[in-house]
Amino acid sequence: MTYRHRVKILRDNSPDGDPDPSYVQFFTGIPCNIVAITGGEVYRGKQLQAETTNVIEFRNLQGLTTQMIFKNLVTGKQYLITRILEHHGRDRVMIAEATEVLD
Repeated sequence: MTYRHRVKILRDNSPDGDPDPSYVQFFTGIPCNIVAITGGEVYRGKQLQAETTNVIEFRNLQGLTTQMIFKNLVTGKQYLITRILEHHGRDRVMIAEATEVLD
């Protein structure tokens, strides 16, 4: 299986209870496919916020959590992992559902 995108995975390195996360590199150069599956706009107070849910497919990696961020190495877009699905099979593929976030 060929993958079209390359991402860097960032993990939160801030102490527990810190309201501002500080991310450090966990993995880099991970080949994957990023596919937008839904999208829309939501009003949050007086601000209009765009939400896009993506599916990111990649080879099996150990140690991923929903507190991590994928960063596309080409476009610079960041995706917050919302759910990780282990797709057991011959290819040992993992699928992560993610929401695009702003820097």
